Amino acid sequence: MRRVLVFLKDSKNALETFKLIEPILKNYGVQYKKFINRRNFVKKLRPVNYELFLVIGGDGTFLSGARIASRYGIPLIGINEGRFGFLTEIKKEEAPEVLPMVLEGKVKIQERLMIDVFLKRGNKIKYLGNYLNDAVVSKSSIARVIRTEVFVNGERIVEVFGDGVILSTPTGSTAYALSAGGPILYPESKNLLFVPICPHTLSNRPLVLPSEFTITFRIASGNTEGYLTLDGQEGTHLKKEDEVIVKTSKYVCKTFAHPYKTFFGILREKLRWG
Repeated sequence: MRRVLVFLKDSKNALETFKLIEPILKNYGVQYKKFINRRNFVKKLRPVNYELFLVIGGDGTFLSGARIASRYGIPLIGINEGRFGFLTEIKKEEAPEVLPMVLEGKVKIQERLMIDVFLKRGNKIKYLGNYLNDAVVSKSSIARVIRTEVFVNGERIVEVFGDGVILSTPTGSTAYALSAGGPILYPESKNLLFVPICPHTLSNRPLVLPSEFTITFRIASGNTEGYLTLDGQEGTHLKKEDEVIVKTSKYVCKTFAHPYKTFFGILREKLRWG
């Protein structure tokens, strides 16, 4: 690899970590450009002709980078400078060993499913983007439930009375969906995950769906405004009868797997399983 985009969390620690790995890039003769993850500048980023997205930060930084890198077919690797590190799998102290392996093409690339999200309001449909984790419809006011109708391939399957609903990718199954009681999906599996958030009806349960299905959430509440959150980073207000349409994206997130840890090993470490 000869061209690398270094995608940094806007923090002092991330910059310090970059200084530690910068000599490795220079030793391999890599041309690199440093980019700080700031909201006003990310949308202007056009990473043409890069071969690697090197993310230094937390899972949020990785999600921001993944939305951009996936559109250009560029693989990512994450060095953790955040709190949890499900996506930024490489610890700072592991980077001097793992990064050369990546640059030499010795590390396996995984392909992770992403979702496309659309907002239908009246007769107009707006494409909102491609996302790696999830789309969440929730209430925007305090102490009120929101009514959300859920459709799968056009068939109405349930109306959820509660705090909202989640449509998650396998990658996102260890994020908000997990906290809401959803199952953990293997990252490379080809499924979508529907999870109700605090439903009033106890029989409302998560559903694992085939990736080729289209899921639609329709706001049914008349007096409660909803809010759509995408990957925990982007959002928009929702009105009654607005529809959020989610389907598998043509884009995939290519990411380098940890060379020494399996997904189950990461679960044991991050979730403190015995």
